[in-house]
Amino acid sequence: MAGLQRSGNQTQPFLSPSRESLDIELSNLDGADPRGDDRTPDNHYLHPNLGAGQAQTSPRLIALALLITVLGFVINTESTEYFESQLAWKKPFASMYVTHSSLALPWICYIAFQRFRARHTPYRVWVREYNNQLREAVSTIDAYTTDGPWMVYKLRGRVGGPLDFLLTSMAALTVVLMMSGISWFIALAWTTPAGLTAIYNCSTFFAAAFSVPLLGERLGWYSIIAVGLSVVGTCVIAYGDTTAKHDSEDKVGTSRLFGNVVACVGALTFGLYEVLFKKWACSSRPTSPRQSLPLTLTASALTGFYTFATAWVVLILLHIFGVEKFVWPSAKVWVWIIVAVLSGSISITMLAVLVVWTDPVFASFANVLSVFFVALSDWLLFGLTPSFATYVGGGLVIVAFSLLTWDTFVGKKVR
Repeated sequence: MAGLQRSGNQTQPFLSPSRESLDIELSNLDGADPRGDDRTPDNHYLHPNLGAGQAQTSPRLIALALLITVLGFVINTESTEYFESQLAWKKPFASMYVTHSSLALPWICYIAFQRFRARHTPYRVWVREYNNQLREAVSTIDAYTTDGPWMVYKLRGRVGGPLDFLLTSMAALTVVLMMSGISWFIALAWTTPAGLTAIYNCSTFFAAAFSVPLLGERLGWYSIIAVGLSVVGTCVIAYGDTTAKHDSEDKVGTSRLFGNVVACVGALTFGLYEVLFKKWACSSRPTSPRQSLPLTLTASALTGFYTFATAWVVLILLHIFGVEKFVWPSAKVWVWIIVAVLSGSISITMLAVLVVWTDPVFASFANVLSVFFVALSDWLLFGLTPSFATYVGGGLVIVAFSLLTWDTFVGKKVR
């Protein structure tokens, strides 16, 4: 790009000072000239050299984020299972639509808290500072300079800026995440729940596979072995658990080959989602957890806003053609839907945080771990005693997680 020049350890603005951006400047809100005195300074995107002394995410903080993620997935699974099976409100696509749309909630809470902290700051100044903070964070992403020129739609004589790139990349990421969710919905009608669970949690494998070409990751042998063990462990739990009973006349599982292929597409797209989130919404410079949160939460929230604004069309079509007739939930069902939505929103958002703080492979293990802990929660809450296969598969998953943890925090330093 002609507008991009590197000098020493500093990066010049992506936009040439003589050309306008399509980014929404605060000055546009009151009708002022966006290129007037209130515009963002041209040297705003200059970055200091972030050396090795930059604060890194502590293992304890990562462990806490992982715990919240796994706990959220378990609560989401159990509450969804309860209102679908026990309360007879089985609307998979509607549940997915509400859950994915709720990804905007953590950002809304975060932005409300930040505004409360800065309540004495004039609103225009506060919005401008947050706008600039996002611009600066996006401009430190390598993909902004490599993928931005071809990803962002530009009018004649204009160049896309940092916020244009963020909006465009998250729109593409929403499509990937929706494909993953819709694949789950379709596969559930054709294959068995055990097969769907096992295949879907192979997203760890796809996350590892996509990390190599898209992120330039160098996977150690411990990570490769861990991914393999996690896949085997999940399959052992899913196929070896004899506690689940299904009606022999149920149509579920009548075309397992087709269902398994669709489930593979879902696992592939979810692994791709994790990798692309790391590529498009994570700073390429050493960044502390606190500094990374605004961009991470904003990027995750954009997928929620996009889902809310578009996927309702599919929901209406499913209702019209009788594929999934929407029925207004009762008050009791609403309570459990809210529990499922909030836990799902928190867990998926924390998964994105883990992707940024560590890597897609480590973050995807939250899904794998949740399979084992869902089986344990079934035992504690519903008296479904885990089978021997559950313990064997859970042991393999724990060993795999231990290997991956060592390789993530120790092995990478050695390499």
